[in-house]
Amino acid sequence: MNSTAAIFAHLNGSLSIIDRLDIFEGRAAIFNDRAPDDFQFSGQAALVIAAPSADIDASTFSEIIRDITQDVRLYARDTGSTADIDALGRDIRDLFHLQASQIEVEDGICSLATATGPVAAPTTDPSLVGRRVQLRLQLKKDS
Repeated sequence: MNSTAAIFAHLNGSLSIIDRLDIFEGRAAIFNDRAPDDFQFSGQAALVIAAPSADIDASTFSEIIRDITQDVRLYARDTGSTADIDALGRDIRDLFHLQASQIEVEDGICSLATATGPVAAPTTDPSLVGRRVQLRLQLKKDS
């Protein structure tokens, strides 16, 4: 049960999200943990799926359950307005919030999905703006 793979697949399956992302090596700019050093913004946003900030064993006697908290971070060039990145962040939140049955998990199911944000995400590059959507996923292993 790989939460990062499930988040990636769910984001990549949404045309309304990937249509607003930069392209890197022929694919939507969705990265795991950090963007590659050779990635260059060309006018749209990029997403980074951060490593889980919490991964708690919520198993019962009969089920293996992981309660995972993980961020999707959004970055874009600072054009003087954050309207586009804020709207993208809200759409990512809505894509996940209370949509557990829509999230495909290899070797399991998603039984709970909540999302909060977008909130500010710090950047080390003053030419970028950042936002963060926090996800909480409860993943149950197939029997």
